Amino acid sequence: MRHKTRLLLVVLMAGGGLLALAEQTSRTIETNESEWTMNHSDKGQEFNLRIKGKPEFTEDYSDLKSLSPGGSVTIEEKTASITRRLEITADAEGRLQRKYSVNGATRELDPEGKQWFAGAILDAVRQSGYDAQRRVTKLFERGGAAAVIEEVALIKGDWAKGVYLKELLKGRQLDAASARRVVGVVARDISSAYEKGQVLGEVAGKYLDDKETLQAFTAAVVTINSDYERGQALAMLMKDRTLTAEQLKIVVPAAAKMSSDYEKAQALVGILKASSAEAVAEPAFFDGVDGINSAYERAKVLSAVLAAKPNNDVLKRVITSAAGISSDYEKAQVLISAAKIAKDDEVRKMLVEAAKPIRSEHERGTVLAAAIK
Repeated sequence: MRHKTRLLLVVLMAGGGLLALAEQTSRTIETNESEWTMNHSDKGQEFNLRIKGKPEFTEDYSDLKSLSPGGSVTIEEKTASITRRLEITADAEGRLQRKYSVNGATRELDPEGKQWFAGAILDAVRQSGYDAQRRVTKLFERGGAAAVIEEVALIKGDWAKGVYLKELLKGRQLDAASARRVVGVVARDISSAYEKGQVLGEVAGKYLDDKETLQAFTAAVVTINSDYERGQALAMLMKDRTLTAEQLKIVVPAAAKMSSDYEKAQALVGILKASSAEAVAEPAFFDGVDGINSAYERAKVLSAVLAAKPNNDVLKRVITSAAGISSDYEKAQVLISAAKIAKDDEVRKMLVEAAKPIRSEHERGTVLAAAIK
């Protein structure tokens, strides 16, 4: 696996502590069956970690407990003033040998060096998601979901946050309050739309029967800034349930603000199906429909509204929106469907006016015939 992230806030290990820099940085993580590397660099400062073989760390990840024969752990940090390097190797019997250097000069691993290594290895493990399954298990055994969530608060990158949260949700049943805390972390502390969607997907599978969790989930969906991921989350939200009026006030604007015509249309149609057509009462609904440029996608949503047998006010709104459809065929199909349920002269007059700009004589004539009939 190869994973890269770019952040605005850089956190590097420096002299056993944390050095925060408001600059761009890059982090690369590569793994395979026998080797794992993490490289973190910014403005001449570097942090590199390579693990070969299978290591076992101490309970608090402050030191290496054992390493498979022939394996090694190499950690190196370069700052403007100092370069530290520690290489730990295991011989054929698994015995550990340590070689420590500062600015290229070999020296004994003194208390200061041990403190540096302890801080560096724990932060690297935490920030990279390495050994997440075991760490989450131990944290959960020690302090439940709260301990895992507290650990996630110390993680800087969205990817690693997602790894920990998904591991927490997988294979164990949380109480409703803990599930809501997870959703809150997703909404507040994760910016990646993909990672938000992945974690919310795990929540949706088991916890949306709880009313408060469902409401928190609804609010979290709005924070997703990708049309595709937001659409997927909305689909999970609407699956096999009827949206309440309170939820509609949140999800309808969330769908209406999508920029992708396809994703917006999919979401609006899904909301209609999950709300017994009550969604059309939200002002944002038709604002969203009118913002769909694709003739096919706008017609699809308007046809779904008509299929719910709307009242006269909604029917007029459909006709107004249909008038803005660029395709003669798609516009005609919507207007003909509207004509079939039109019940008064005012609506029929609107249909006639909407049909006049249709360039195709056949399509225009079909709409007019339906309106007059």
